[in-house]
Amino acid sequence: MGAQTVGNWDDHSTQDFFISQCEVTTDAVNEILFTKKTPNGLDGSKPWTLIIAADAAQDGAAAPVALHVGYDDDFALAGTIARATVTSGAMYGNITDDLGYAAAVPGVAFQMMPSSSGLANIVAIASVATGMRFNVPIAPYYAFELYAADNATLLAHTLTYTIIQKK
Repeated sequence: MGAQTVGNWDDHSTQDFFISQCEVTTDAVNEILFTKKTPNGLDGSKPWTLIIAADAAQDGAAAPVALHVGYDDDFALAGTIARATVTSGAMYGNITDDLGYAAAVPGVAFQMMPSSSGLANIVAIASVATGMRFNVPIAPYYAFELYAADNATLLAHTLTYTIIQKK
């Protein structure tokens, strides 16, 4: 089993916005890397922005990011290989087909629309110029999982997740 560091969400506010950040790190042994559940300060019924940044390449092939939804306080992801196991929740879908595996990623922003915006999801990294957008179910908690689509191990890297929501 490889080493993973899954940080806590660090909350603060500025200019009437709720902001929370979480850092997760893996060595080059794991196939997946995931966050803890989102903080209680995130209102799952209102739109929010998710920004994901990577300090280095994540994988030698596609590295999708999956969204999981949780319905209880003990909602959590676990594991190091294959796909994450889920307690008190379920995997909902990929918010991107690839984070941009070949290099560091200064930041990709996703418009997260609870319920339905009436617009189709945009999850293909090739469509990033049109703005990444994802319809999410209304839920009390979310968690994110980056995984090696080729079932190989991820490269050593750190991901920083940032949530922004108008209060």
